[in-house]
Parts: sequence; C-alpha cells; structure tokens
Amino acid sequence: MNRHPILRATLRTSMLAAVTLGFALVASAQVNAPGSREERETDARALSAERAEKPATPADQALLNTQLQALIDAYERGDVAFFQAKLDPGMPGYSRVLDALRRDAVAQTRPRLTFTDRTWSIGANVAMLQARFEKRYFDARTLAPDLIAGRVVLLLARQGNLWRVSAVTGDNPFEARNPAPCSTGAIRLISSGDGANDPLIVEVDDSDLAGVPTILVDLVTARGDRETLTLNALTPDGRYRGQIRVNRLVDTASSIAGNGQVELMGDTAVTARYADQCTATSRAAQVVTATVIRRDPGTLGTLACRAGGSFTFASLAAASTTAATSMPLTIELYDPDLAGQSTVNVTVRTGNGDSETVPLQSVSNQGRFLRASIPAIARPGLSAAPGNGTLELNGPTTISAEYTDVRSGVVGRTQLVSGDCLTLASGYQLAQLSCTANATLVDLTPAGTPRLMPATLSVVDSDLAITNPAFINATLRNSNGDSEVVRLDYQSSGRYVANTVRMNQGTVIANNGQLDFPSTGSISMEYLDTTIASGGSQAVNQSCGNVTAGVAPAVLATMTFSIAGIGPGVPPATAFVSAPVNATCSILINDPEQVTPSVNVTLTAVRNVGGQTDTETLTIPRVSPGVYQRTSCQFDPFIYAGVPGFLPVPGNGIINLGGGATTVTVTYTDTTTPSGFPQNVSRTVAVTN
Repeated sequence: MNRHPILRATLRTSMLAAVTLGFALVASAQVNAPGSREERETDARALSAERAEKPATPADQALLNTQLQALIDAYERGDVAFFQAKLDPGMPGYSRVLDALRRDAVAQTRPRLTFTDRTWSIGANVAMLQARFEKRYFDARTLAPDLIAGRVVLLLARQGNLWRVSAVTGDNPFEARNPAPCSTGAIRLISSGDGANDPLIVEVDDSDLAGVPTILVDLVTARGDRETLTLNALTPDGRYRGQIRVNRLVDTASSIAGNGQVELMGDTAVTARYADQCTATSRAAQVVTATVIRRDPGTLGTLACRAGGSFTFASLAAASTTAATSMPLTIELYDPDLAGQSTVNVTVRTGNGDSETVPLQSVSNQGRFLRASIPAIARPGLSAAPGNGTLELNGPTTISAEYTDVRSGVVGRTQLVSGDCLTLASGYQLAQLSCTANATLVDLTPAGTPRLMPATLSVVDSDLAITNPAFINATLRNSNGDSEVVRLDYQSSGRYVANTVRMNQGTVIANNGQLDFPSTGSISMEYLDTTIASGGSQAVNQSCGNVTAGVAPAVLATMTFSIAGIGPGVPPATAFVSAPVNATCSILINDPEQVTPSVNVTLTAVRNVGGQTDTETLTIPRVSPGVYQRTSCQFDPFIYAGVPGFLPVPGNGIINLGGGATTVTVTYTDTTTPSGFPQNVSRTVAVTN
C-alpha cells in the first residue's frame, strides 16, 4: 500500500508532462539523421543552456548506472544531503520527495533497494530509465520485515558531467507504502522550577506532523497574558520542543500579551494548547491542552554596603575619644517583595564580635531602603557590647551587613543576603616585597670574577611616605650561607628599588658586598618593617630565584621513518566511497631538548607519475623524555574506479596514494639546534600501491 497517497497522485500528475518532454527529446535524438536540419534545430533548442557541452551518447550508460547506484546507496544509508544533491530542484514534488526520505530514514532500518529489467533511453541532455524495483526493509519500531515492489520511470537531466533526477512517475521506490495512522497528539508543559528566572518548557508529540520543521502553540494565564511560542522539531517523526522566558511582576505592573515572555504574579496557572490537525474522517480537529501551576517564589533581595569615605581604625579612634562618632557607612537594600513598607531592619557585624540591628528607611514605594551612617567607638582593648546600637571597634577588623529574605526566589526557602562593607585598616601597613634574581654558573664563569647580574628588588612600605628617606637597606641571602646588605633607592612615595645584584662563583665570604656561590643555590631577600599595626617590628621575606648549573649545548634531533603493509591494490580503489587502510607507519624522533607532550611533523606524498601531491600534518606523541613515536597511519587511494579526475585531499589526516609508485617524505623542525636556528630533519621512503 502507498504510505503517501496524496504525494503519489501529485507526482504522477505533475511529472507526466516532464516525462513526455523527455520522450520527445530522446526520440528527436534517435530519429533525426546526423547532420540534418531537423537535428540541428532540435539540438539548438535542447542545448541552449549547455551549448558548449558534448551531446550524450549511449556510451554514457555506464556512468548513468554508476550515478544511479550512488543515489540508491545514499537512500539506503539515509544520507539526505547526498540524495538531495542528486535531485533537480525544479522537479515536480521536490520537497515532498525529500520529506518522504527523511521519514523513511527514521521509520525504516536496513533498507535494501534493487533495480531490475533496466531500459535506458539516452538523449542529448535527457535520459530516461524504465525498470522494476524491489525494496526490502524492517520497520524501525516493530522490526517487522516488509517488501515493496513496482515499476518506475525516472527522468534524468544532465548538468555538466552529472545527471540529476528531474521527474519520477509510476511507483516511487524512494518512499514507504505503509499508511501512517492518524494519531492523537500529546502536549506537555514543564516548569523547570519555581525560581523567578526558571523558563517554561513546552513539548508536543504528534506523529501526524512528521517532517514539519516547526509548529506553534499558545500559552495563556488567568491574568490575561497570551503568548505564541514556536516549537522546533527534535526528530523527524513529530517530536517538538521550545521554551519561553518567565518574568515576575510587582503589584503595580500588568501583563502584556505577545511580548515573548509569560508574566506572572503570585501563584498562577499557565495553560499550553495547540490544535491537533489530524485529517482522519473519524475524528475532527481538536485542541490539546496542558496546565501547570507556577508558584510565586518572590524575588531575592540585593544588599549593598560600602564605606562612605576614607578612614582607618586610627582615624576613628582619634574622632571618638570622648563619645561615639558617626562612621560613614552606606547600606542599601532592594527587595520588591517589601514594596510599601516604611522600614526594614538589617544586621551589621564586625570581625571582633560586635553585631547591631539598624533600621533602613524606605526611599520609594518599590522596595528600596537606605542608611548612610552608623554610630561607632574605636579604642584599643575596647570590649564589644552587641545590641546597644553602637559599633565597638578595638582594632583592625571587617564590617559586613546581612538581611534574611523570607521570599528568596525559591518557593519555601529563606535565604541570608549579605554584603561586605569594608575592611577597616589600622592605619599602618606591612611592607610588600618583590624580588627577582637568577643566574647560572655558566654566567659566572670564570670563577673568582664578580659580575653585576640583572635583578628586580622592590620594597613598598607606605608608612615610609611620612619621612621619605633617600634609600633603605635590605638583606640578600643565599642557601650557601652568604648574607649581604644591599641598598634600595627611592623611586616614588613609599617605593624603593634596586636593579642589579653583584654575584661571584667562589668561596663564601660574608659582608663583602657580593653573593658568593661555590655551587648552585637559591636567593632570598629580607626587609625589616619597623612600622606595623601592632606597634612593633616585623621581618618580611621574599624568595628571589636561583643560581643553576646552566644548560648544555643543544643537539640536532634524529629521526627514522618506514612504511609497511602497503602494496599493489592495498588500499584498494573503490567507487565513490573511500576505504582508508591502517598500515605500519613507523616515525621515531629523538630530540633531547623537547619537553612537549607531542610534536608535529609534515608528511608529503608525491605520485611519481603525474606529480599529484598530498600534504598532511601528523601528531607524534611522546613515549619517553625526548623520544616521540608513532606506529601506524591511514592510507587511501585517490583514483576511484570508473570516475577519473579525483585528486588527493590535503589536511584530512589520511595519506593519499595514487596507484603506482609514490615518494613519501616526513619532515620535523628542530627549534633548538647547535646553530641556534630552527633546522629541518627529513626522511623519505617509496611505496607502490
């Protein structure tokens, strides 16, 4: 039975004129005598679009059979793109044939299509095939076998050296015959969560819509919102999915239909619906619906807290010697769920144990609240008294604010919203060091000759900006036991630097103005900060670098290369579909200076007869330090049976041979060589395919 009766009737009716035209062109090419006036006039009309091409002859039958087989192979493996390229876009029922192919690719498994009793009629630019066909396949859902047979007439039009199907009449072998029953569609509305930003997902299953790329559904709410959503096909057999954004409204807002988002306030029922357009006479079109209750989770509030000026513990202590001072601290809260309230309480906490509840005043009716300062007392050794409305600060600390949101954006969950206000500094800062000093014993050769080596020594001590001395001293040490005082000069307010370090390869002598290294060792710097928060002194240390032995001179990499398992007919040449062969391809590179996980080589295969060239970049993995090896490669011919003119494909990872002798060269670039410049290392072998 015909699975697509409307398509079949349309094809038979609309293709009849095209097939009749094909018969006329074929008869004209066969009846007219060569050189006659009628033949020249017919050719002039038939070849108007292809005037420069050679007319087809019966000798083209082999090529037509080959291209027909390629079309059959594409249908059997469900290759819609290849099959589509073999169709004339102007053929009657072009889209219907492709839709039927897409459905068959899903509904059938392991199809086998054979043509028998073939009769070709070939004209200048038109060829016609009359044949019997049999198609065997298994139903993809039930695995039940099926057999379809019939007669078909194919009309093909030539475009250059290719033939494309321009009409199909008779029984169409490229579609199934089992009628698809009319089914009742199903719709699902999925709420991915109750969060304020969680979308709504809509799914539809309706096999009657198989092959349709998109469908439309409506979403409606009790507040009058109505949105139209486009669902995209997930599979060709009628499954669709789409999602739409959700927006939570405040009390004073109203929903806007058709703005591309579902607008909710409070717990709201959302309904999705679509019209099931099944054309079965036993059932009229019906509306299929699904409803979900979307609960209102509220909106998570946002809290911001920041210092309203520049102050430290020392400056607050000076301002609050007799009474509390007003510490500039701005606290802002926005929570639309609190719209209409006049105040809201937040908690301010310090790192030394104090916590105070302070009210924020409403600055609008939309849930915005603000406070600009808080009372504070700062004094060393002061004890905290939580809950008295004043922050007690006894030293450097952190200050933060927090608020408990009972409608946090997730139904049933309370969430603590917090914000860091500031880190209260003492007024004194510990110095920061930066130190870089490196060398090799090779740099310090010959021994006993001190050298000034490049270095970066930096001390940043903002406390020194008070007196701005011209220089400061730091101490350099090495792991060999040497210790030397170095001078760092003033560069900017609180910053001091030195750019060289005197080093020597020799016996350690302390305090001689140079770091002595009898062997390799590490370098560090120490600076004594005499103004710190506690009022005492602290030594600050920083690792600088190392004196190493140095690097031995570079050596040129070596490489071996061989190929095995390739011979006449291996790999074989096949029609249209290449069959790469894995064969031994031994590439071994020894590069002691190389430390990467893999290296790349360039492989060039040149056919001795014809000179066609294939160039591939191959990755060689590291198998041990400095040793990289690969043991196999993929090989493929580029001359295909029955279709001349194919060329190798560079850069696809497959080594294309050409039939006959081929010279294969592998090249590796060594970037660390005795000359100091990159140098290529190459090896060449010859194979015969």
